[in-house]
Amino acid sequence: MKKTVYTIIIFCLVLGGAIYLLLSNKEQNQQETALITQKNDAISVKADTVKRITPQLSYRSNGTFKPEQELIVTPETSGTILKITVKEGDPVSKGQTLAYLKKDQINVSYRNADANYRNALENYERYQRAFKTGGVTREQLEQIKLQLDNAKSTLENANLDLEDTRIKASINGVINKKFVETGAVVNTTTSLFEIVDINTLRLQVSVPELQVSHIAAGREAQIRLNVYPDTTFTGKVAFVAAKADRSLNFPVEITLQNSTTHPIKAGMYATAIFSTPSEPINTIKVISRNAFTEGLGESEVFVVKNNKVHLQKVRTGKNYNNQVEILDGLQVGDVVVTSGQINLEDQSAIQIIR
Repeated sequence: MKKTVYTIIIFCLVLGGAIYLLLSNKEQNQQETALITQKNDAISVKADTVKRITPQLSYRSNGTFKPEQELIVTPETSGTILKITVKEGDPVSKGQTLAYLKKDQINVSYRNADANYRNALENYERYQRAFKTGGVTREQLEQIKLQLDNAKSTLENANLDLEDTRIKASINGVINKKFVETGAVVNTTTSLFEIVDINTLRLQVSVPELQVSHIAAGREAQIRLNVYPDTTFTGKVAFVAAKADRSLNFPVEITLQNSTTHPIKAGMYATAIFSTPSEPINTIKVISRNAFTEGLGESEVFVVKNNKVHLQKVRTGKNYNNQVEILDGLQVGDVVVTSGQINLEDQSAIQIIR
């Protein structure tokens, strides 16, 4: 009898333990299911933290130098190159003769025009004397005057043709290339010389929209070249484009007087540094520019607290590359959503992904 009672007691204990274990497992499963459901309801986002930085008060942009002026010299008339007076690398001044064209026929035309003019001038002077004594009429004098004017125009044209046989430099500079040799037959489309003026150089760079508002014509810019690593040059902004190029950057041109101690050549690579020393160098609060989206107002961001977000209005300052200065509305250490805002609303549950 006792054995039967013990058996029943043991059976009851085992059955009770099994029931307790099943109930415990059910509760745990329910908790895990609720947690998974909660995670599935959470919206995945990326976030960033409000931080303090010392703003970068200068901007750098790379470009290449171009000459202030460059010119391809072509002849004013056709002919044969009789003589070349310069070579590549020679400095030349405006008006200097670079080459001569053969001018035998032009000389003949010039001498004939000169003789005709002198003859017309003598006739006119003779008619003037005769007019004073009544020997010729006013109409006859005017006819002779017209002949004189025509002869003078012909002589001037012949003189121009004679001058055109002298190929002259129209700018100051250096002979960068010589395309012809003595004896070459040329016409008005033939390239003879390339002249470049590098006394003043132009550095052309591109500046993004976030920086171009700080750059204006007349401002100074520091320039550095790899060929002169220990030297800093000072240029002046000459031009800021009013329209962006296809890459949404704005062309900016800086002029620089060439140096005799550290000469710069056209085509050299350089870095322009635009600084804003008037701004105070203090640390500022910033967040990523990506925290602001088209779906939000310009001064609203989603702040993360306890795995939920709330919409927060902020007051912004200046832009520094991809960061925006925060003047009010956020504290250092606050976490803001930087990706996934389109799926959010105030008090949405979120899950931050890396």
